Amino acid sequence: MGFKSKAKAFFVDIDSPPCSLDQPVNIILSPSMYWVKRVKLPVKYLREVRSLIPSLFEENLPEGKYSYGAYKDGESFLIFAYNDKEVLDLIAEKGISSANIDNIYLAQSEFDTIEASIRIDDKSILSLQDGVVVKLPIALDPEAVELDLSGHLFSKHSIHLTRINQIADKKSQVVFASILGILITMFGAEWLITGAKVSTIVQKESEVFTRHKLPATSFQNEAIYTKLNTIFERQTRIRDILNLALSAKLQPGDQIQRIALEKEKVSIEIKTPSQEAGARSLSELVNEFKPAKEFYENGIYTMEIAL
Repeated sequence: MGFKSKAKAFFVDIDSPPCSLDQPVNIILSPSMYWVKRVKLPVKYLREVRSLIPSLFEENLPEGKYSYGAYKDGESFLIFAYNDKEVLDLIAEKGISSANIDNIYLAQSEFDTIEASIRIDDKSILSLQDGVVVKLPIALDPEAVELDLSGHLFSKHSIHLTRINQIADKKSQVVFASILGILITMFGAEWLITGAKVSTIVQKESEVFTRHKLPATSFQNEAIYTKLNTIFERQTRIRDILNLALSAKLQPGDQIQRIALEKEKVSIEIKTPSQEAGARSLSELVNEFKPAKEFYENGIYTMEIAL
């Protein structure tokens, strides 16, 4: 399902003429600015796919530093590669300030349901070929319809460029700094507690072996390993959840109010106009970790993820 944005939709291609925009825009990148593949992989989760993308593109990309993305489409995955610097340089070359950019999308996610070719200029069209949006010469379809983005409904598949950051006011920065400080303290305390527990276990094990003159057994060693590995997996899951929450690209007007680490769950609260808007702000979390509970009350959207 798409959503209507208040920011102006703007299509950018290598051959697009320069412009001057002084209003918020959502940019749709032409297929000429990224690489795309449709693949079928024996994996279930997006995080597993993302780790494979660089190798899947390894022999196809020109030299450069690339970012990658993916989303599930039916029984297959669409994977993407794009050069952040080239994209940012093109946007700047077209006269668009990064301060005016709300989100950036790929043509693949925004035109993957078109029924007819779309004319983007006097020389080129966008066409859907085997489920992939491609840029072709207009001679292949002279009757292509003109590109019209006035009523465009955006997908949830925006991309992130490393040099584009949200501009937060001082209050937001203070809130963020406070949350980060609390989380650092919590993590530090939990690591100290974990370290103390491990030391206690090892010490007690040694005392038992000494008192009864017993040799250490593989069974006991495996039990300690299992306990420590469980702690490690929990810490890793917490870290991944918080990393996605703190780096989430929030919808305009949304604001993180609270992040709480509890015994069996992590709770994230966002001030937002609706539950749908809040879910869009945390879409990466939704994709990576299935929420155990979601609800909206008094202008606050809450997502709970089980540990």
